[in-house]
Amino acid sequence: MVYEMEELIPVVAMLTEKYTGKESTSITYKKAGQLMGAVLYCIEELEKENKTALVAKTRLPAQKAYELGLNCVIEKVKKTMVLYHEIIGEFEWYENRYLYDTVAKGMPEFFKWYDVYFCPQEEILTLDYPVEKDLSGLQGVDKIYEYLLCIQEEQRYLQGFTKNEIIRILREDNAGYKSMIENIGRIVKNTCGTC
Repeated sequence: MVYEMEELIPVVAMLTEKYTGKESTSITYKKAGQLMGAVLYCIEELEKENKTALVAKTRLPAQKAYELGLNCVIEKVKKTMVLYHEIIGEFEWYENRYLYDTVAKGMPEFFKWYDVYFCPQEEILTLDYPVEKDLSGLQGVDKIYEYLLCIQEEQRYLQGFTKNEIIRILREDNAGYKSMIENIGRIVKNTCGTC
């Protein structure tokens, strides 16, 4: 879907009213850019959710495409939260501070502060613990969801070893394993191969 600027401006104006509580129509240029990013992110989310055929067939107005996309983002947040709860139930951090801080401490903050309406394109977290997949092309809840899928896959792989085995491997690889910014799964795979 390609919308002209004149089709998107009324949607941004509507978001501006919501953002200011209808008390002002004046916002900073930076905030206007952020709200335009929110509109575009939601419209793109609609496309990603395989509703492109519906949109292309009927040529939805920008406002409607935004609203449907916003609903897709909201559903993605719910799906991401379910995934997070699946992971955290049996989560093991192997004494690595970055893994613990990112998953156990950071993710709840994402869900607490994620702004689905005014800034859905931001993921808030720095995601300091590295995963095996390049997520640089993703934003917002899409990036968080894919990140958590990587964490889930890594946790499943590591469950094939005892915690003591993994800590031994990490310690042998790097005596400062508790504060290293490296992917634990990669270290174990490099050490053990596919064992």
